[in-house]
This record gives sequence, C-alpha cells and structure tokens, in this order.
Amino acid sequence: MKKIRDILWLLLRLGLAAGVMVWLLRKMGIAQMGDTLRITAAHWPWLLAAFLLCIPPLFLCILRWKLILDAQGMKLAYSRVSSIFFIGMFFNSFMIGPTGGDFIKAYYTARETHHKKTEAVTSIFIDRIVGLVILALIVSVMILCRWTFFMSHPETRATALVSLTVCGSIVTGSILAFSVHLFEALPFLKRWTIHPVLGKVFGLIEKVYNAFYVCRTQPRVLLKITLHSILLQLLFVLSASFVGKALELDLPFVDYLSFAPLVGLISAIPVTPGGLGIREGASIHLWAILGVPAGKAFLLAFLPYLFLVIWGLPGGILFLFHRSGAKGPLSDELEKAAAEPGEA
Repeated sequence: MKKIRDILWLLLRLGLAAGVMVWLLRKMGIAQMGDTLRITAAHWPWLLAAFLLCIPPLFLCILRWKLILDAQGMKLAYSRVSSIFFIGMFFNSFMIGPTGGDFIKAYYTARETHHKKTEAVTSIFIDRIVGLVILALIVSVMILCRWTFFMSHPETRATALVSLTVCGSIVTGSILAFSVHLFEALPFLKRWTIHPVLGKVFGLIEKVYNAFYVCRTQPRVLLKITLHSILLQLLFVLSASFVGKALELDLPFVDYLSFAPLVGLISAIPVTPGGLGIREGASIHLWAILGVPAGKAFLLAFLPYLFLVIWGLPGGILFLFHRSGAKGPLSDELEKAAAEPGEA
C-alpha cells in the first residue's frame, strides 16, 4: 500500500511540475520574449553579460540573509538558505496570490529552525528593510549630488522631491528603530501586550521588534550587511547599463546610477505583482528627459526584471524536492511563538 502511495505521490509531483512549466511558458509569453530578444540580437554579448551579471547580486542577497539568520543564532547551512531563497524567488515571480515568496521563505525558515520561530520569520522582514534602506540611501545620495539636474526638468522635479521625502522617512525611521528600543522608551506600547483582546497581537509585534533590534548589538554584522547591500545594488545598476549597451544607448554610468535605483524604488510600491507596469512606466517617464525612446526605456526596465524571473526558475525545481525540518502548519507555530514570553 505504501509503495502505491509513493508512486501516486511521485506522479502527482511530476504532473504538478509539467503543469507549472506549461503555465510558466504561457505566462512569460514566448512570442513576445522572442520579439524583445530580436531587437537586441545584434548585440547579444551585452545581453548575455547583463544576464550573467545578475548572478553575483543574487548570491550576495543569500549571504546577507544568512548573516541576519546567524546573527540571531539560527545556524542554517548555506545550501539550505540558498534553496529557500530560490524557492522564494520562484514564488515571487510566478505564483500570484497570498502564497508569495516571502511567505514561503518564512514558512520554510520557521520549520527549519526549531527555536525562535518568530525571529526566523522576522529575518525576512529585516532583510527586506535593510535592502530598502540601502536603496533609499543610494537614491537620496544621487538626487542630492545631482540636485541641479533633477530640479531642472519638470519630469524629474516632482519625482525627486517625493522620492527624497520618502527616502528621508525610511532612513529616519530605521535610525530611530535602531537607536532607541521603542517598547522601553514608550511604556504604553508595553501595556498593550497584556491587553485581553490585542495582547497576543502586540506580543507578537514585540517579539518581532526584539529580533529586529538585536541587530543593533552586532555592528560588525550590520556593516557587512550594509556593504553587501551597496555592492549588489551597484551590480544591478551595472547590469542595466549592459542592457543599455545592447540597446545602442550611449549614456554615462552616472545616468544609470541616477535612474535605475529610482525606478527600483518606485516599483517597490505594492500596487501590481512584481511592480509590473509601474516599473516600466517610471522608466519611460524618467529616461525621456535624456531623449531615450519609450520602447528602449521600457526594455531598460523590463529586461533586467525578466533576467531575474528566469533566474527564479530553478526555485520551482528546488520546491518540488525540498524537505522542511519540522511538522505542523506555520500558523500554529506563529501562534505558539506569540504566546511564549518575549526573548531578549
């Protein structure tokens, strides 16, 4: 009987793999991708270089996340962290709905770590925040360094001012969260944790915040995370500049450094899946002031995104064969974590 169940389970997984592959091919639109690639076929070495240059930033992202996990005492093997990361990429790229990549990463991380369940989930949040803060810093520095350039064009003036305000809020909020323990500085927050109705929710929030705040006690780790984040952002910008070469755009690197992170920040607004449409619209709007045609500006934003989507495909294969290290649904684990006393 067990052998029959194993065979049926294997067939089910193979059928799922085939179905997902067919769905992915339809979702990506082979004909449209073919047309896009034909536009730059004459300069395929630049496209290939841009595609391959996406690999180092991805592994820098993995290393950054592992540093955060290690800092909180969750010693997962690099191979396990890499596997979970690529599975998350796969779900972020191809699975539309509540089961997003961050949820999957949180799910598997919580199952792999049999202690500090809430902190394991929080590591993904910390990773996101660190990446967003560094992106905001790069955008802010470029806007301030090229203030006259951004203010001299109506197309960029409003965008730059709004972006600078948002970036300032992100950076200020992060500094505040790291410099002062809010639950100690603001006693009323602590009182909410014993509220008969909202206590469980605020208890979970406190544990999440404690996991976030603990990074402050490890400045060397913070420095490494920051340097990793800066380097991976610069590599992504360099990849975009290679796409520009394939599109026969003669632009200095400083222009890519000014616009690519800004487009990335705008596309982080959670309006559409993966920022699709927002990213391309922002790119067309910004690059127009330098005379870049709309079609090429669209590709400047879309092709790097497409490369990352393609690099997410291995995550689908890893997902089929991944084995987690615990039992029970994630919701139960988080409930138990919220009920437990907070950890320092």
